[in-house]
Amino acid sequence: MKLQCPHCKTTFQVDESEYAAIAAQVRGAELEKEVSRRVTELEQRYTAEAEAARLKQMHELQEREALKDREAAELRLQVERLTMQVSSFQTEKAAEMAKHEADAREKMARLKESKDLEINDLRSKLLSVDARHALAMEKERSASRESLMQKEQALAELTLKLKNAEVAAENKIHEINERNSVLLRAKDEEIEHYKDMKSRLSTKLLGETLEIHCRNVFDRARSYGQFINAYFEKDNDASGGSKGDFIFRDYLDGREFISIMFEMKNEDENSVNKHRNADFLDKLHRDRVAKNCEYAVLVSTLEADSELYNEGIVDVSYRYDKMYVVRPQFFMAVISMLSRTARRGAEKLISLNHELEVARAQSIDVTKFEEKCNKFVMSFSKLVESHIAKQDDALARLDKEIEQVEKHAENLRKIRSLFETSKQKLLKANEMAETDLTIKKLTYGNPTMRKKFEDARKEDLTHEGD
Repeated sequence: MKLQCPHCKTTFQVDESEYAAIAAQVRGAELEKEVSRRVTELEQRYTAEAEAARLKQMHELQEREALKDREAAELRLQVERLTMQVSSFQTEKAAEMAKHEADAREKMARLKESKDLEINDLRSKLLSVDARHALAMEKERSASRESLMQKEQALAELTLKLKNAEVAAENKIHEINERNSVLLRAKDEEIEHYKDMKSRLSTKLLGETLEIHCRNVFDRARSYGQFINAYFEKDNDASGGSKGDFIFRDYLDGREFISIMFEMKNEDENSVNKHRNADFLDKLHRDRVAKNCEYAVLVSTLEADSELYNEGIVDVSYRYDKMYVVRPQFFMAVISMLSRTARRGAEKLISLNHELEVARAQSIDVTKFEEKCNKFVMSFSKLVESHIAKQDDALARLDKEIEQVEKHAENLRKIRSLFETSKQKLLKANEMAETDLTIKKLTYGNPTMRKKFEDARKEDLTHEGD
């Protein structure tokens, strides 16, 4: 197989093993790049989600504080309104009392003047007039006292309402503060709960095993149209002494392009003997090699307080090649990441193979002609070698006959000479076939065939350059 360097344009020959090694290097580099990019995206997304949650909480708290401030402002406005009403009522009552007193003084003055002017004519009527005036004054005072009492009662009611409103406002403010405190505590507890849930199984997983959870998650993703052609089953082959939990294989154009060995490890929070993820990596590596899987993934809830493993997908390839440790919530994420990267490499290999097949199909006529020529030369050479072997055997027998039958020596020598001559002719014919039966000599004097061979070679070089 020929490859061309994209920089120096040098064409060099590689076999299938070297080509597979180059393809594995390309796929490995792309995988490392994709893993790094995916880890960066997960970190950025996690940071953005945390920041968005914090901003949302601050916004909700500010809205609740603004609502509380608006309610307090409304209560203060209501108190000021009631205070103004009381002050206005007091002012009106003082003005009304002053008016009554002025009217009374004015009436007394008028009565005094009329008394001086009509004292003789009205002396007899003075007692009746005074009595009526006293009765009127009494009625007026009674009406004034009743009106004053009503206004004082109304003032007392307004004062009581004002006090009740102040008490209600204080209770409302206290209730809002208590409610805000409860909401803040609940929000803090919810945040702690979600933080803790990132490093542990979800509430749904408390009643089921980790293997069942991963199986259900994969089946749910497959029901959405993902990994239709993939193989994901339990590893039941323990012929090598051990087995993993699940094996994942996916195919493109009928060829496997990725395989993953999965190991699931769960642990009770109240367990006394705590295990570490590193305790199971060696077994996972041996199971992966035994089942001929390219990648190995440990899905684990162990070391729940570890900041390293709680970040999500952890690459442990520094200990075992192409191995990762993930939390259960990143189970489908690691499958998607590895499968997408491997698919890119497989698609490139398939594209290169298609291009090679097209190039071979275009030059198939010239190749067949050359193959026929080479086949004829090889067949002719084998025939010559066969005849030479037979003649050597005959010559050996003749030598024995010469020794046994001396009287026929001369005739036998002539026959031997003939065989020797025939042998030389056959050797010369074989040499001529090897030296003269070539494309160059066969096309000598035939410009049509020579042009066809030159065009075929140019087209072959053009495809190799592409």
